[in-house]
Amino acid sequence: MTAMISRHARLIQLILIYILQVLLSGCAGGKSTVVRSETQSQAATQLERGLRAQSKGEINQAERYLAASLAISSSIEDNPARITAHINLARLNRLKNDIGSAIPHIDQALRLSGGLPEFMAEAAYEKSLIELAQKRYDEALSWANRSFSSDIDGVQKGRRHNLLARIHRASGNRDQATFFALKGREESHNSGLPDEEANALRMLGSIERENRRFGEAGKLLLEALGIDKLIGESHKIALDLEELAALSGDQGNPDMALEYLERAFSVHINGSRENKAAAVKLKMAEIYTIKGDLPMAEKVRQSAQKLIRKETANQDSPPESANPSRRP
Repeated sequence: MTAMISRHARLIQLILIYILQVLLSGCAGGKSTVVRSETQSQAATQLERGLRAQSKGEINQAERYLAASLAISSSIEDNPARITAHINLARLNRLKNDIGSAIPHIDQALRLSGGLPEFMAEAAYEKSLIELAQKRYDEALSWANRSFSSDIDGVQKGRRHNLLARIHRASGNRDQATFFALKGREESHNSGLPDEEANALRMLGSIERENRRFGEAGKLLLEALGIDKLIGESHKIALDLEELAALSGDQGNPDMALEYLERAFSVHINGSRENKAAAVKLKMAEIYTIKGDLPMAEKVRQSAQKLIRKETANQDSPPESANPSRRP
């Protein structure tokens, strides 16, 4: 049943639970009930709106709501809400490739998280990704391990193993990447986190493709695709299809590669990801060029350029992945 719940739905549930647990006071002194202040209510409302917008890929709106929540919560030193806003603002800026704007937010979240392991785990996780984006692999590993050691309930072990796998793969250590991706797959499956299980499978499939073990790569990637379809992860479905296209190309089957890329394009364009759809079209143009079909290559290339111009005119479309923090 867990696998059938979409990732975004679970994220929204976690957000609501967080707001209720952190910002709502319980009973105190028997009959007396302490309620949150009006200011806390305003901060919580803006925070919830920001995280909902972020989960839907409404990036500009998410930034506005999160910035408003941060300003309100900072005015009353509501640190849980401040940390959550800082982490997610860092995440949004990282995914927009604006690392300079992401760093101050994540550093402030880390400072505020001192002594709060449940917050430190997520802040360190995002810090690791920011270091990874800068190709600072040793620093990324250090923060990933800090995130791991701060994870007090252990539910997110699979996710953190996947992060370690990503870092090792990016640094060229395939053996260690495989080791941690296998652990991430197992932990995610056991913890009922299908999205992270699919992430591990996709990574393993990609590594197997690079190792030219094509049969195993195909099995892993198709399994990842099945899970992503089950939970409705549109962006991840497209990633699976693109990786399957790359596999087909490596196997010397350009027609199958084009078929997978056409499917990936359809998923991206219907998910309002014009930039990703354009990138897929450019890959298709390369294949048509290699096949010697220059008229089709030019046609596809022109289609990509139109999408790029549209994306430039509309900067509110989703980046690579705008899923909000799971454990603020």
